[in-house]
Amino acid sequence: MKKLKTLLAVALIITVGVAGLAGCAQDDTYDSTDDTYDSAQNDTPDSAAGTYDFTVGILSGAHIPAFELGRPGFEDRLTGLMEAEGLRVQFIYQNAGGDPAMSTTIANTFASRHVDLIFSMGTGASQQALPVATNAGIPLVYGIITDPVGAGLVTDVSTGSSSALPMETQIELLEELTGGTLNAENRVAFLYTTDEDNSVASLGRLQGVAPADTIVPFGIPANGLDHLQQLFINIAADPTIRAIYIPQDNQITGNMQMVQNLNRSQNPERRLPVVVADLPIVAEGAIASLSVDFSANGAAAADIAFDILVNGTWPQTFYSPTAASLSLYINATEAEAIGFVLPSAMADRANRTF
Repeated sequence: MKKLKTLLAVALIITVGVAGLAGCAQDDTYDSTDDTYDSAQNDTPDSAAGTYDFTVGILSGAHIPAFELGRPGFEDRLTGLMEAEGLRVQFIYQNAGGDPAMSTTIANTFASRHVDLIFSMGTGASQQALPVATNAGIPLVYGIITDPVGAGLVTDVSTGSSSALPMETQIELLEELTGGTLNAENRVAFLYTTDEDNSVASLGRLQGVAPADTIVPFGIPANGLDHLQQLFINIAADPTIRAIYIPQDNQITGNMQMVQNLNRSQNPERRLPVVVADLPIVAEGAIASLSVDFSANGAAAADIAFDILVNGTWPQTFYSPTAASLSLYINATEAEAIGFVLPSAMADRANRTF
């Protein structure tokens, strides 16, 4: 562990010797309902009494479906890879509940417990954990982040798996739903939080591949859900807007019931199909999503973590999903409720229908 930390602190390329990385001993247990763990048996994972080869701290930035899928994807994959090599790994899981200060506190707790690696989910949590990981010489592997480069998360000590979508696939989905090429009379409302880095990056990337002026921003500030009703009034009043797109935006997708109700009520004669960038949100009231399997995204981060811990190799770039790795979810129940007819070809090829 000391060798790994020293190299992380002084080198641009990480090469680790793992022969001495054994004996992480804490037998921690946690209650997943309140995200706490019991460390009474051994207060440090370096205790000689245990049988674990590695300890990984898992930091989730909030209670959202994407992270709740990414975590078991990461744990199951890394456990399987370790067992294939005759190694054992234990996980210490904590959830910051959307509080940046808590993310820093949790990361510091992981550092004080001398974990071998931190897996962080979400941009904010990863940004809060990075200075702690850097100072402690602990590798940080992130997951479920739209723009790790723009968020400053691609460094000498941090890498991971991005959930940034190939935006051409999103345009194709929107055009299929609206029945034609995006143009001045066939536009899409982009509903997002204006100070959410992931959402701002997604807006720029989507506008970059769409015809000019066809992706129309409708933004609210953080803690600004009270602005949503006025936005839906404005959207409903624009006859050129034929669909609504919501990126991986925790504030808005975390309140999908409100979005669904506003979409149904503001203009009952012209309810719009809502497309989301998060697959789990389709079940909560969106029409469709062509997006990342977040469990697979967590598994991709586990592959990277395994290479760092066991093989002593650092990836030359972070993992990004491809069009071939995306899944299509549709919500036929919501489509019927708003009077929208889903294209038959889309229904036929959907990976999952609600």
